[in-house]
Amino acid sequence: MLSKIIGLSLQFRYLVLLCAAFFVFSGISQLRSKSVDLLPEFGPLEVEVQTEALGLAAAEVEALITNPLEEILTGIPWLESMNSNSITGLSSVVLVFNPGTDMMNARQMVQERLLQASALPKVSKPPTMLQPVSSLNRTMQVGLSSGSQSLIELSILARWKIKPRLMSVPGVANVSIWGQRERQLQVQVDPGKLREKGVRLDDIIKAAGDALWVSPLTFLRASTPGNGGFIDTPSQRYDIRHVLPISSSEQLGRISFPVADGSTLLLSDVSTVVEGHQPMIGDGIVNDAPGILLMVEKLPGANTQRVTDGIEKALEALKPGLAGVEITSDVFRPATFIQTSIANLSRAVIAGGFLAILGFTLLLRNWRAAIIALVAIPLSLLVAWISFVLAGVTINALILAGLGAALAPVVDDAVADAGNIKRRLSEERDAEPATTKIFAAALEVRRPLLHATAIATLAILPFLFRDTAGGLLQPLFLAILVALLASMIVAQTVTPALSLLMSTGSQQAREPAFPGILGPYERLLSKAVASPWGAATAVGLLVLLGLLTLPFLHSSLLPAFKDRDLSVSWTMPHETSHPKMSQILREASKEVRSIAGVRSVGAIMGRAIQSDTVAGINSGELWVSITPDADYDDTLAAVMRALEKYPGIRSEPMSFATRRVRELTDERGEAVVVQIYGPAWDVLQNVAEEVRQALSDVPGVVTPQIRTREHEPSIEIEANLAAAERYGLKPGDVRRAAATLMGGIEVGSLYEGQKIFEVVVWGAPEMRRDPTQISEILIDSPSGQKARLGDVADVRLTSNPAVINRGGASRHVDVVAGIGDRDPSAVLADVGKTLQGIAFPLEYHPEVIGEDAEQQTAIVWHASFGIAAAVGIFLLLQASLGSWRLAALVYLLLPVSLTGSALAMLVGGGAVTIGSLAGLFAVLVITTRSAIVLVHRFQRIEEREHWPLWPDIILKVAGSHGAHVVTTATVTTLALLPLLIWGPAPGLEIIHPMAAAIAGGLVTSTIVVLFALPAFYSTLLFRPRPEAVIEPEVRAEGSIQHAAE
Repeated sequence: MLSKIIGLSLQFRYLVLLCAAFFVFSGISQLRSKSVDLLPEFGPLEVEVQTEALGLAAAEVEALITNPLEEILTGIPWLESMNSNSITGLSSVVLVFNPGTDMMNARQMVQERLLQASALPKVSKPPTMLQPVSSLNRTMQVGLSSGSQSLIELSILARWKIKPRLMSVPGVANVSIWGQRERQLQVQVDPGKLREKGVRLDDIIKAAGDALWVSPLTFLRASTPGNGGFIDTPSQRYDIRHVLPISSSEQLGRISFPVADGSTLLLSDVSTVVEGHQPMIGDGIVNDAPGILLMVEKLPGANTQRVTDGIEKALEALKPGLAGVEITSDVFRPATFIQTSIANLSRAVIAGGFLAILGFTLLLRNWRAAIIALVAIPLSLLVAWISFVLAGVTINALILAGLGAALAPVVDDAVADAGNIKRRLSEERDAEPATTKIFAAALEVRRPLLHATAIATLAILPFLFRDTAGGLLQPLFLAILVALLASMIVAQTVTPALSLLMSTGSQQAREPAFPGILGPYERLLSKAVASPWGAATAVGLLVLLGLLTLPFLHSSLLPAFKDRDLSVSWTMPHETSHPKMSQILREASKEVRSIAGVRSVGAIMGRAIQSDTVAGINSGELWVSITPDADYDDTLAAVMRALEKYPGIRSEPMSFATRRVRELTDERGEAVVVQIYGPAWDVLQNVAEEVRQALSDVPGVVTPQIRTREHEPSIEIEANLAAAERYGLKPGDVRRAAATLMGGIEVGSLYEGQKIFEVVVWGAPEMRRDPTQISEILIDSPSGQKARLGDVADVRLTSNPAVINRGGASRHVDVVAGIGDRDPSAVLADVGKTLQGIAFPLEYHPEVIGEDAEQQTAIVWHASFGIAAAVGIFLLLQASLGSWRLAALVYLLLPVSLTGSALAMLVGGGAVTIGSLAGLFAVLVITTRSAIVLVHRFQRIEEREHWPLWPDIILKVAGSHGAHVVTTATVTTLALLPLLIWGPAPGLEIIHPMAAAIAGGLVTSTIVVLFALPAFYSTLLFRPRPEAVIEPEVRAEGSIQHAAE
């Protein structure tokens, strides 16, 4: 098959080269037009259902919304897990689906179940299934501020003008508005004033609601506004349309209603009718003052740069209609980092390409061979690039890193083919035509390299089938595999065709590319071959050096991206109020803005409606944008110093991408977690304490403790049945009256053009400022009396959970512990036995999870697949080399070649990143290829000449192969040199450690292949030279020399 492909490529060489030219032009055009993103989609498939319930405490949200929703959503097909968070005013249910589930099918199943949510209590907005968003969902932050417009007016512009326009931009999934103040017409009542006028609260609700066209309250006539109808004349039809005369608080205040004594009053006579906004669930800080922040999120697979361009064009088109509004869009703009990264990477590629051209020209010492190699390398990478484009895959930093890691094998392919063909064509004593020589040369080098490619493919497969790093490793190793296959295809087709086309004219053999080092190399190698103990000692030292390096290395999947848009997470105690949180963030914003090098600062707190954040008003994020010309590290250090004095900082400044990846990949830290499920918190707490004490006696369990739940102060109102009965009140009457006065009730809506505003009846602000005055609220009784709330109910200040986390549709309390000096599996087994000895109450049960328990399946899978791949690689080596001893020799030398990579990682800080892993894999691939090719050359001489290799022949063959190995290592290092010099600049955070690992590994790989392998080969297969054999140089000089080269 291989010979047929090469033969057809030579026969139809012009067609092959025409196709290659097409790929070149197509690839270049795709390079110009195809946008690049930062990271691929990672993490599991999730569908989130949020339900807004403004004013409900966390416990009420759980009881009235979350629990019924979980019952509705339980049993959905392909569901892996269901977790929920209930906080003040919001229920969030997150459904995680099995890997491989189609997103649209999953969302369809969820939407079908949500049709049953109409049975939920009428205490909230309808449940909403959030739009699917990208793993790096946040695309841009747009701040709105104005010196002439109020925050309510800015909110109207954001909600009804800007958001709809941004939502129409292709790729935008959601626009959440932080600091939104929805315009409301508020009828603020004081029960004392109502008592003076002889007016009931229900009279106010009825008057305000029935004055409008539409009301959500079914007991009001406005809930069925009726149709206008039409009039038909003999020739025309006239539609009848009613125009609502109410659009302002003054007009609403002039609404009249009757009272018990038969008189008529206006709403403004007994209440204060104003224009206001809803209670704040979050806020935004723009220019050190409260403002509006729009967070734009993108769909999965949407390109950040294209979405950003669409957003900016939309904002530019809106500017004529936003007079007096200042738009700030430079606080958070990930596209800027991507553009900077592409610019830095482009410079590195251009500089590396120039150095590679220089290296090929000097080392191959033949302009035809240099051109062939310089065509094959970029063509292979372009073919890989086009493969991803045709597959609809968004090019990202990990794919680029994979292509960069494949550079060494691709260069090796080009050097092997071009060098071998050059040597064959330079043999003028051979009268064979150029076609035959090129065919033989290509076939000779392709067969062993085909085995090496198969080995590399087998090593990649475990990462493609299952990726425990959230999907971050798959695109990286897939890019390496695609590049290797593309290089193999180019080497079998384009390289022979181009070589034949350029084979005209005399091609004299030239001096070796490394005449200065060939002599010392042969002397060192002759000593190693003569006494392999020296080579064994060198290999042992490399192994020892690698082992000594391992303890100083630590895992860090992705390095911190040097994005100049950074965020700092902020968490204050749950009792922190909105004004206090706003004050802290405004002060911090002002101080950070004064730092030299800081361009802009913004902040968000709490949450926004249908946003990606489920948090209370006590949580916030400070966003800092650093100017392009400022020193990144110095400015970052100054920002951290400025923020040290502020309480509640939860994280150091980091980019959004870094934070998202850490959220996914960071380990929880507890080796053992026992989750105890049950309905009642007090019982759960008692059972958890019993479990904690039992775990203390388990050998290997360290410091078991109960994970505390966060609490917040709250006011509980519990109706006193006996006292309420004296007034003729029921518990529901007490709740509804108090809820209306303290939380407000929507009585209707105003329709103004395309905008909709709420009309609410609410208690006067003075009632809602002092917790001790709640008992003084007056409630209407059926007899007409006003009952004091404190007389009919128990009003008490208490503490309740601020966040209620549920799993598997049940409450749970966690008992966590570490593991000491004992096998984790044995500890977990003993923990399970201990739990079996505890008598759990009815409806309560434990589940043992934890870091080891959760990862055990993945570890077993990877260990099994890793062992299978390792065995498969060994068998492929044996099949390629035809010897168990040689296969074992090469197999054992492969990890030795990684010592240089380990040392390079240690010098670079000791972090083993995803780029370092790619570099390690590249070194393994290049070592495997070089070792197989060298052993095949040894074996060809033995097969052709029918005698064993003697040390002098090994020296000759190894010296010839050394030029190939050194050329590959030198050209690859030159191509990566700009990455090594410029360090982890923006855009090079992944590729820089990869380049360092490859460069360091190529040094030890060269030593292993050119010194250790020949020495051990001579030892393993040594046979004495027969005295009767004529000197091979005299007897068959031509064939030996040919085989050696």
